[in-house]
Amino acid sequence: MTDLHSHINNVRQRLGKRLLILGHHYQREETIIHADLRGDSFQLSAAAADNTQCDTIVFCGVHFMAETADILANSAANIARRGGQRVDVLLPDLEAGCSMADMATRQDVERCWNKLSEAIDMSDVVPITYVNSTAALKAFCGQRGGLSCTSTNARAVLETAMKQKHRVLFFPDQHLGRNTALKMGIAESEMVTWDDADSDFGGNDAEAIRNSRMILWNGYCCVHMKYMPDHVDAIREAYKGIRVIVHPECCREVVDKADEAGSTSFIIKRISESPAGSAWAIGTESRLVERLAKEHPDKTVVNLAAQPSYCDTMGLIDAHKLATTLDSVAEGQPKNIIRVDETTAPDALLCLQRMLECK
Repeated sequence: MTDLHSHINNVRQRLGKRLLILGHHYQREETIIHADLRGDSFQLSAAAADNTQCDTIVFCGVHFMAETADILANSAANIARRGGQRVDVLLPDLEAGCSMADMATRQDVERCWNKLSEAIDMSDVVPITYVNSTAALKAFCGQRGGLSCTSTNARAVLETAMKQKHRVLFFPDQHLGRNTALKMGIAESEMVTWDDADSDFGGNDAEAIRNSRMILWNGYCCVHMKYMPDHVDAIREAYKGIRVIVHPECCREVVDKADEAGSTSFIIKRISESPAGSAWAIGTESRLVERLAKEHPDKTVVNLAAQPSYCDTMGLIDAHKLATTLDSVAEGQPKNIIRVDETTAPDALLCLQRMLECK
């Protein structure tokens, strides 16, 4: 492994500022140590888009993240800023996808949209896609006056949407949508969950749809759904006075029992700024929890559940695959290029731009 890391560092030095390596917080340690930038998915994509020196971005993350980086970095404005030059966005393993993103395809959502039109006026509905979704779904929202959101700005996005229209169709993660709406004071009785496998209004009757303000897609994150309310009770019993902090992709019952809930960046900030001697149980991807425990030895940082919850697809990218990808760049034959087609990218960009306008 030492030789492999030396090889990666040598290739990075040869490529210099032409290369930008992005590492999502859920990556393996052997991979993320080589990242020029670490962060959440959209945070990384936005930072990469602002880079005017690189001509290659290697995204150590999953497929939808690389798509977003391509959309932003290769917008018409950014290409013009670089004198017409595109940036290649590479994903070290093309099998690194996201099960949540796969739970809602454009065809699925279009079928839902058409079915909903039998019960409600669709001109009064804002479609919102979590950034953890395909470029095709972002384009769907862009074409229909909708927008995207992150776990950090979900409330600002929902508040903006609710000022404009009466109702929101939120996909693919039901839990982020529900937890955010509840914090805004929207009642559970005003929410319905759309199960695309059910042809009759997603498992609801037409009256329930008409009475709703939030239509939540029946999607979820496999990592965060492993955390249960019993885990919160057990950790409080094991560590007296411990604070529980979880990601809003966890189910409502876990978020309700936790002391705090917030995005990955929020969790990192809270742990970093907490005083020495404080104790935290974290309900999010376990590689990040383990990293935070190592980075803050003056604090007690433990996983909320006894059994770690890892993102399998994030774990597909290892040091060997990163090295192979960098070699392909050095050889002038970059592999695993992610490129969003020209018919999808502009509408997807519009969806993202509307998100950035929310305050």
